[in-house]
Amino acid sequence: MFARIGSVLMLAPGWGEQSIPVRFRLSAALLAVFALAPGLMSDLPLQPADFGQGIFLVIGEVLIGLMLGAAARMFMAAASVAGQVTAMHTGLGFAMQLDPMQQAQGNVLSAFFSLIAVVLVLSAGVHRWMLQGAVDSYILFPVGQYPNMADVAEYGTRAFVEAFRLGLQIAAPAIAFGLIFNLALGLAARLIPQIQIFFIALPSSIMIGLVVVMIGMGAGFMTWLNGFDRFLMTGGGG
Repeated sequence: MFARIGSVLMLAPGWGEQSIPVRFRLSAALLAVFALAPGLMSDLPLQPADFGQGIFLVIGEVLIGLMLGAAARMFMAAASVAGQVTAMHTGLGFAMQLDPMQQAQGNVLSAFFSLIAVVLVLSAGVHRWMLQGAVDSYILFPVGQYPNMADVAEYGTRAFVEAFRLGLQIAAPAIAFGLIFNLALGLAARLIPQIQIFFIALPSSIMIGLVVVMIGMGAGFMTWLNGFDRFLMTGGGG
């Protein structure tokens, strides 16, 4: 049980953030196993006859847990991708800082969007959905049976496509703004060659772009959260 549930929670949104100490994540997974064990004991097989069978069971449980956790982690990466695309279209692509969620250097909007995604996950209870999903997985994937690799590949592909689509939807207002703004600058440069277009473009792009992001961010993240919920409820089935 710890192999599967622990693997899910080490990657699950809210539970498996890089900023959370590993010991705390392991302790949370262990406590979750203790709490869920009474209801799941009937789904567990008998003790393996030898060490080889035990290793076979543990590896299968870890793979199932990583599959479920990694699919959810892709949706968290969608927020970071949306931030990078938004920063590129608003002129903030070179404004870098430490992203506490990724534990790596990233642009300002990518770090901000990642923090917003974590707040939404915790406030909407997605971290509890992941725990419920780990429990329900014992019905779909009984202990001792490896999942079909073709189904796993399809599940991962759907998660990647859906996460990328939602990331672009979050960044859609900034993409539209960037296209219109750059087209207007190009026309202005052709019609009035004397103006210093660079000194006008960058401050205006940042100022107007932030206003566009502020207006469209709420709807974008609600779409992302609803898509995340739909994917978890349907298991990637659309």
